[in-house]
Amino acid sequence: MKNVTVTTPSRVHLALIDLNGGLGRIDGGIGLSLSSPGFRIIAQRSDETEITGTDESAHRARAILELLQEKCPIGCAKIDIEESIPAHVGLGCGTQLSLGLAQAMCRLYDIDLSCREMAFLVGRGGTSGIGVATFFHGGFIVDGGHKFGDEKTSFLPSSASSGVEPPPVIARYDFPDWDVLIAIPDCKHISGAEEVNLFQTLCPLPLNDVQALSHIILMKLLPALVRQDIESFGEAVDQIQNIAWKKVEIEKQDPVVRQTMRFLRNNGARGVGLSSWGPAIFCFGENLKTLETKTKAFFAESNTGGTCFITQANNTGATILEDENGVYGSRFETADLQRAIRR
Repeated sequence: MKNVTVTTPSRVHLALIDLNGGLGRIDGGIGLSLSSPGFRIIAQRSDETEITGTDESAHRARAILELLQEKCPIGCAKIDIEESIPAHVGLGCGTQLSLGLAQAMCRLYDIDLSCREMAFLVGRGGTSGIGVATFFHGGFIVDGGHKFGDEKTSFLPSSASSGVEPPPVIARYDFPDWDVLIAIPDCKHISGAEEVNLFQTLCPLPLNDVQALSHIILMKLLPALVRQDIESFGEAVDQIQNIAWKKVEIEKQDPVVRQTMRFLRNNGARGVGLSSWGPAIFCFGENLKTLETKTKAFFAESNTGGTCFITQANNTGATILEDENGVYGSRFETADLQRAIRR
């Protein structure tokens, strides 16, 4: 009986680019694939469905599997979720679990789908394409958003954007081997109806905010990444926190999130940012072990607590292991990615 094992990355989402729509497109995003944490999903055909893992991951996996079974000739499976990404903290848990499970089941039942088809099937990528692109390709990603009034007709988060295809990837770079520190304060997160309401009441954003953000991305963040200039890259990330939609996301956070961001900046971190709606915070450095120790002490002494850890970028995307045939990557190979970028 064949086993399929899918190991996913996680991701940090640096910013949504355009929530104005004045040029006829909305959304757009920048983000980075992380080597850990990630999902490790082992699937095997079975006469009955059996899912093991944490209560939340197993519950979400069952709903994803039912969605797949409605749309594809996919049967039952024994699924073991050995490792997982924390849910509702801003590290892309929903997309990685959805795509990891879809990839495993498609391999088990010999269903050949492109990455865009697979993402559309499980309803991911309707606002940001970062989670989809990091799953399949890894690295640092810029996506080009959606055509406003055609592909998408309103400002909504990914969770409320079903039936919308993932946006095109317009740039993808391998990321340097810098340390990435993730700090997650123990506090409430923003999601569901609250998140939808914020999009509907605060958008469209002023055009000058979107233009300023685009200028930072094009003329500071990306050149610094290409030149592996961590100082300029960090400055660009810091600037992004104070403008456009990212400024909104930070203003709506629990005060401990902003306190933690200030603590990291005051202790030498470069590029301190909020990932998506948080509360996960990221920053960069060439050796962050001392900062990790300080941050753990900061959380231990605070009223709320929290966790932190060091990871690095993932420049390959998810990996797939079939016990019969060895290791495979995504069927969407580098040449296909370059063709997609040119389109």
